[in-house]
Amino acid sequence: MAARPSADRALFFALLTGLVASVPLGVNPDSTIFGNADAGTVKGAEVVLERDLRGGVGLRLAYTLQDAVATATDPFLLNRLIMVDPITGDTTRPARAEFPLDYDRRHTLTAIGRAKAGAGAGPRVLGVRPLAGLDGAVILRLASGLPFSLSDSTGDSLLGLPNGSRLPWTSSVDLLIRRALRLGGASGGIYLDVRNLFNRRNVVAVRRDTGVPQPTEEAILLIAENAYAAHPETIPYESARYRASADLNRDGYLSGREELFPLYVAAARDYTQPVFAYGPPRLARLGVELLF
Repeated sequence: MAARPSADRALFFALLTGLVASVPLGVNPDSTIFGNADAGTVKGAEVVLERDLRGGVGLRLAYTLQDAVATATDPFLLNRLIMVDPITGDTTRPARAEFPLDYDRRHTLTAIGRAKAGAGAGPRVLGVRPLAGLDGAVILRLASGLPFSLSDSTGDSLLGLPNGSRLPWTSSVDLLIRRALRLGGASGGIYLDVRNLFNRRNVVAVRRDTGVPQPTEEAILLIAENAYAAHPETIPYESARYRASADLNRDGYLSGREELFPLYVAAARDYTQPVFAYGPPRLARLGVELLF
């Protein structure tokens, strides 16, 4: 039963992306219509092992194996794959081969461990048992990476097959600890909720030209060279862009390649920081809940 939602969702996306394609209209490759031209295949299985809460301990283990491939990942992919033969000038299209869909995550493992202390558990401190009624859960998530397509530095041409590369595996551990409380006539609890307990730096996106989040040193130097070529003018002391650390001869001016170019390199490194390439960091919440 647990496998049906994920399988149905994958099948829905396969139908949505696989049955609609961009079909060329006439001889102009830039004129297309939507047609029923592509197809996809989704196969998967899910195994769930569960132990109910007995003796204060419970466990749930779920593993999903999925294979989602199709002839196109979205209705516009056919246009991007059309190529022009450099010798004959003819418009050519690749063979109808299936490749991984954008959401083809092959392996997903989720493990949930839960423990609950009884009303009389733990030592008594100042007439109170602080561990009594304590409820905790640990959630481990492990997943293989999603596919992506490598391209050249311009982003115009693919290197290899579509979605022929994959992101690295991701993992996280979440922790929830809660203790029930009673305040007067109201009941509630105090809880500690920690997401990504070990602050793991999961890679969720990469540069399509390098396959890693960071740009290459050559790419950074190229950005700096272009910026310096566009603005090689001197920066005086009065300017907000003046930096005393870059003024090597201490004359109050930043001029020449020796003084200006390191600033452009530093700016290029800051500009190309992979801010959105990583998943969320550790997040901790300490809260109180009341039920009236």
